[in-house]
Amino acid sequence: MTRLRELQTYERWALFFIVAVALALRLWKLNEIPPGLWYDEALYCLNALSIRPAHWPIFFMLHGHPVEPLYVYSLAIAFSLFGAEVIVARTVSALWGTAAVALFYPVARRLVGERWALAGCLVYAVFRWPLHFSRTIFRALTPPVFVLLVVLFFLRWRRRRRMSDAILCGAFLGVGMYTYISFRLVPILFVLWIAWLFWRGELVGRRDGKAIGAIAVTALLVFAPLAVDFLKYPEHFSGRLDEVSMFHDRVEIPAGDGRSQIKLVSKPWGEILRGLAKNAVDVAGVWTFRGDHVGRHNLPYAPVFDWVSGIVFYLGIAASLRWGLWRENAFLPLIWLFVISSASIFSYGAPNILRMQAAIPAVVLLYVRGLIVIYDWAKTRFNQRSGQAVVASLLLWFSAYQLDTYFRRFASSAEVRNQFLADTFYEPAVAVRAWAEHYREIWVSRDLAEHLTFQFVTKDVRSIRPFDRLDDAVTSSVRPALLLISVPALTAQLDDSASTWQRLVKAHARLLRGFRVGITSSDARSPTPAPFAYLWELPAEPMSGDSSRR
Repeated sequence: MTRLRELQTYERWALFFIVAVALALRLWKLNEIPPGLWYDEALYCLNALSIRPAHWPIFFMLHGHPVEPLYVYSLAIAFSLFGAEVIVARTVSALWGTAAVALFYPVARRLVGERWALAGCLVYAVFRWPLHFSRTIFRALTPPVFVLLVVLFFLRWRRRRRMSDAILCGAFLGVGMYTYISFRLVPILFVLWIAWLFWRGELVGRRDGKAIGAIAVTALLVFAPLAVDFLKYPEHFSGRLDEVSMFHDRVEIPAGDGRSQIKLVSKPWGEILRGLAKNAVDVAGVWTFRGDHVGRHNLPYAPVFDWVSGIVFYLGIAASLRWGLWRENAFLPLIWLFVISSASIFSYGAPNILRMQAAIPAVVLLYVRGLIVIYDWAKTRFNQRSGQAVVASLLLWFSAYQLDTYFRRFASSAEVRNQFLADTFYEPAVAVRAWAEHYREIWVSRDLAEHLTFQFVTKDVRSIRPFDRLDDAVTSSVRPALLLISVPALTAQLDDSASTWQRLVKAHARLLRGFRVGITSSDARSPTPAPFAYLWELPAEPMSGDSSRR
């Protein structure tokens, strides 16, 4: 790894500044952006809380969701030190994301030189794609860190030919398998890279075979415990693959006992090929045409780049294609992007930038290659200062556009707020937690009480009582009590008995707060607020008069 003392003074301070900016951007308003807490984020937090002195799982399957362990253990460490809070978990992600920015520099320095590596670090720091996932609680943000470490120590081994670098390269390749499912593509990327180097004559079997073997053996040894788990529990390996595969459908088959089971049914090859072709086109268009539609991943449908920055990126691809078979700094980013993009091409819901996060360093390298093309053109046509001015202007535009898109447009999106469950499960849970100490029991309709987001936020509240029927909650509660009911649950109760709402009035219940969710439609300019849940107080003593208030 590039040591700080090897850097020139300006280089060292510039790197420190950029990494500090990256960290600041990942921490700024972290308790507000993104809003709420989506289901999968709560899943990771609850997995972390399940780790105990007598329970150290190597794989997690809470509620049937397969989760690799490395990120979960980093959450567990933070929770043990600072408490199990949403802000603590998101800070862990911010640190992972900042580490990727810092690690990008020594890799880029070897591929494009020190000044362009600093420019790439700045791009990485403000790029809203890694910026956003560095602010969410999701294990998919960790692969870039380990891909960069694998590439870094392999490049370092080739420069110094020290076995210790080869062993570290293999170790990080093995550890990466504990991060996220898409990292399983990295060994393919690594094999293609090594094959290209052998073809080019830059690796020779007699000289380099021992070190390449050490990388492979070390990676396998580190991966072995997880591999054993996969052999014992095949569903840990294939569970998520089966859920997102383009090669088969999941069909619900009725069973004889009245229940149903999921069966995988292979798709016809024609349908598979059409689906893969469409996914490839959608992934190709994610850069400047039509982005990821999922509000938890992205401002819905916003492409990765605006057109100005997109042209720079496309120039980088064109330049790399021109020299791809002859220059490593052109071949590596191209094959890197191609291999990791297949994580979205071969799964449903393309384009899915969450599954492609391991490609972020390659995307930044290709963007930097585009900047180099523009700089060389301007310097040749005009002068060096003109080239520097053009590049500085493009970096300024990129930074302003990316940060505005994330901190203004994304942060104010009603669809984003809905998908992060801010008003449906998160805010009601926060309210219950805030009021809990004043009441002996808290009755919560089961649809809210059993949701993972609600469960994590209210994990310390021991007095929660899930209920199915409103009448039971009203008549059985130990006063004073709180009662939280969702509109869907309330509607179901009113369908059963028109008197249930009146029961609250007769019980002298007091409405403390209503929760509204924004409903969006294609013909509405702004979301329409609609009731989602109500929080009531059931006082210890009846109160005279109309005591309800909003």
